Amino acid sequence: MNIQSITLYPCSIPLKQPVVTSFGKMLARSSLLVAVTDSAGNIGWGECWCNFPSGGMAYKVRLYEDTLAPRLPKQSDLTPTQISNHLTAALRVIACQTGDHGAIAQVIAGLDIALWDLSAKQHNQPLAALLNPHYRKELPMYASGVDRKEIDARIDAGRQLGIRGYKLKVGFSPDEDLHAIDTFLARLDADESLAIDANQGWTFDVAHAVIPAIPREIQWIEEPILADEPYEKWLALQDLTGIPLSGGENYLHENAYLNYFNAPSKPFEILQPDACKWGGVTGVSALFPAIKAAGINFYPHFLGSAVGLAASAHLLAAEGGSGLLEYDIQPNALRDALAQEALPIHKGLYQITETGGHGVTPDPDVLKTWCDHPIELELPN
Repeated sequence: MNIQSITLYPCSIPLKQPVVTSFGKMLARSSLLVAVTDSAGNIGWGECWCNFPSGGMAYKVRLYEDTLAPRLPKQSDLTPTQISNHLTAALRVIACQTGDHGAIAQVIAGLDIALWDLSAKQHNQPLAALLNPHYRKELPMYASGVDRKEIDARIDAGRQLGIRGYKLKVGFSPDEDLHAIDTFLARLDADESLAIDANQGWTFDVAHAVIPAIPREIQWIEEPILADEPYEKWLALQDLTGIPLSGGENYLHENAYLNYFNAPSKPFEILQPDACKWGGVTGVSALFPAIKAAGINFYPHFLGSAVGLAASAHLLAAEGGSGLLEYDIQPNALRDALAQEALPIHKGLYQITETGGHGVTPDPDVLKTWCDHPIELELPN
């Protein structure tokens, strides 16, 4: 793959109403976009996860400048997978030395998504088709990110899009969580559903006490405890309920996925990798055979801009669509107003169009508004 230039676009929009989770607040919508241009002028777009902490985006920019860019391979005939594998190997010692496996994985992931978008454009194919000619063309979505104080407003927003499934943020106090769940369920129509996301907010003891009280109507319970807790604790929680548990969003090393698939008993049956946090298209698509063999469901996690949402959609389509596409229902201009074209959502379904790549091209005028200083990386000669 001939790479002419790589440009970073640090985008940020302050929020009037912070996004509150059990572990902290998002005070701004931030997305670090990565644009890779080839010698013919084609541009591929990717996104690097940078939601937390608040200074995370500036740190990732420095990692791209000082750590990743100097280690880019010089060969022009490499595929996105070969480039990402090269960088993963080259940066392994840095990740070990610093203990910063997550940030290293995230900068590689953002670039990888851009490389795959560029490759699909060069082949004049949708990204999903490049990954799997038998991809799924329509993907059911669910609305996530619902705050307990905004239940009615978020249900209305979901219904306007034709979405019938929702996910409520819990992980605060058990009494408040259970009350919010009951309130939400009472607002839903018969054909609508609810899942909950604790965002790793409960201790094992709290989760063990609260999970038996969660109504059976709940579709799944996401990250009830810390992602790195022993499998025995996850399995003990699953034994308490018939509601499936989900996780994987915070697996940030290949070994975490290897351990998951090699486990005789899976700690959860809904797997939720985030392509902007780990693996990009290369890493997440490599999980598909194991997902199929294990008979589990793939629900890609995502919280960011239209670029990452599109990449997640094409990955789910290429996997075959065993799960649902996550759509953060909170107001987000970086998702709704970033692209030159409207997001391909119709009656609650994300449409995979025939457009080359993942289908999202940021509007240059919008980028000028939200990105004060594009940064072109210095590439090896």
